[in-house]
Order: sequence, then structure tokens, then C-alpha cells
Amino acid sequence: MTVLFGQLFTGISIGAVLLLIALGLALTFGQMNVINMAHGEFIMAGAYTTYVLQQSITGAGLSLLVALPVAFVVAGTMGVLLEILLIRRLYARPLDTLLVTWGVSLMLQQLARDIFGSPNVQTRAPDLLTGNVAVPGGLTVANNRLFILALALAAVAALTLALRFTPLGRRIRAVVQNRDLAAVSGIPTARVDRTTFFLGSGL
Repeated sequence: MTVLFGQLFTGISIGAVLLLIALGLALTFGQMNVINMAHGEFIMAGAYTTYVLQQSITGAGLSLLVALPVAFVVAGTMGVLLEILLIRRLYARPLDTLLVTWGVSLMLQQLARDIFGSPNVQTRAPDLLTGNVAVPGGLTVANNRLFILALALAAVAALTLALRFTPLGRRIRAVVQNRDLAAVSGIPTARVDRTTFFLGSGL
């Protein structure tokens, strides 16, 4: 049973990472009907942002705290640029967005190889995330997996609260439900699309 629960917790923590990825994709596809094949490359950009910051900031713990918001902004800004330069011309044409973003993903992969090289680069985990926590029943769980799970839950909770209780969330829901009616009601749908793409890409 100890092995079973350990594997179950590992699976849940991996699922939490996939949940964060799915949240970003669901935002962009649910609102704008855009199939973003470059979403994985935005994750790659966030990961390389962490690597670059660790080369310039001493202390893995501090660099991680700085990297979380900076990586969010970097990936989100890349999403906004993609939306402004390409996606906005292809609304209501989901298959075209699939092909365009797939081409962008190939370009970003090659750009990363040119800048950082083909071999993997390593980032250091803070000391706080390298140990284990013992729980009753003889089970130990890794600190980094607990952190991943907590981060995913916090992101889900923050996104849920934002969509339900903030003016931006109401605008996003209005655009999702009826884009044309939202536009004639005075909601700047283009700005809402840009903000949504920023949030989805950042996640």
C-alpha cells in the first residue's frame, strides 16, 4: 500500500503540471477558438527563463522566486505578440491557426537550439524543495512534488476567483458566451482576447 500511495501521489503531481498546461489551452481555445500548437514552446521559454535567471542570480531559492513571475510574463508576452502579429487575422479559422502556430513552434524550437544548443541545460532546485516529508503510515512525499501540487491548486483557485468576481473575468465570460453581443454592448473584445492570450500563455 505504501508503494501504491507513493505512485498515486507521483501521478497526481504530474497531473497537476498537465492541469496547468490545460488551463492555458482551455482559455485560448474556449474563448477564441484558437488551436495553439506553440503552447509547448511557451512552456519551453518559461523554463529557459528560469535557467537564464539562475545564471545571473546567486541562490537557487531566490532565483526560483524571481523566475516564477518573470517566466509568466515572458511566456505571456510571447503569446500577446503571437496574437497581435498572426492570430488576430485568423479568427473563426481554427485549422489555419493550427497550421500557423505549428510553424511558429518549429521556429521557436530552432531559435532555442541556436541560443542554448541542443543538449539539455540544468537548473538547480532550492534546498527547500530537495528533501522529503514523512507522513503517517510510512509514506514519504517529495517536497518538489508538494510544491508543484500547491502551485497548481493556487493557480486554479486564482483563475476561478478572477473569472467569477473580477470585471475582467466577467468580460471574458461575456465574450465566450456571445462575442457579437459583447462587442455591441461596449466590451473591447480585441483587448479581452489579448489579455486572455497573455494569461493562457503565461500559465
